[in-house]
Amino acid sequence: MKEDRVALAVMARAPSDRGGKTRLLAALRIDDGTDLRRAILLDTMDIVGQAAAAQPVVLYTPATADAELAKLSGGRWSLIPQRGEDLGERLEHAFTDLFTRGYAGALIIGSDLPTLPVEYVTLAAAQLMALADPVVLGPARDGGYYLIGLRKAHPELFRGVAWSTASVLAETMSIARNAGLEFSLVPEWYDIDSVEDLRRATAATHLGANRASRTEGIIARLDGASRG
Repeated sequence: MKEDRVALAVMARAPSDRGGKTRLLAALRIDDGTDLRRAILLDTMDIVGQAAAAQPVVLYTPATADAELAKLSGGRWSLIPQRGEDLGERLEHAFTDLFTRGYAGALIIGSDLPTLPVEYVTLAAAQLMALADPVVLGPARDGGYYLIGLRKAHPELFRGVAWSTASVLAETMSIARNAGLEFSLVPEWYDIDSVEDLRRATAATHLGANRASRTEGIIARLDGASRG
């Protein structure tokens, strides 16, 4: 039953949408990054699939990409289109849509976390369900967060935040404190924003890292082409 399950939602842009990872692709001198975007997303989805206690969901954009995401998820994931203009609005609406579907709790992560240890996801789900009305956050190395979990809708957490800055996590924690919410943190991790992040992910030698096999394959192919 949904009422006793946690939704684990990946906030994803369809790999075919050329608006994704533009700065990374420019640094790599790649024109069409569909294969790389797809590999990163699928490696991230594999991690979610290992979290047995959670119900996998894709929060997707653009709205016309439902067939593409259904194919990528093998028809086994729930699909919910994103709503809103900026990230704050999309997160706010995403939690509303998940709770409307009857989940006891919801965790939302980014789609570019191909090496995220599944243990961090499992820990976040446990922390989420241990309290009646918590905020669970996964700090990102750039000052934002790669994961957020709630058991009740709290739109104030997504309003007035300076998105895409190094203060996102600190601002969100401050809002939570001012609202009297309990919050907990899982270990820090990184998403894929730069070539350095990508190289770290494909090395996959750091403690606890998930093996990003698809992403590794794409980078190996690109490296081979550049040497040729």
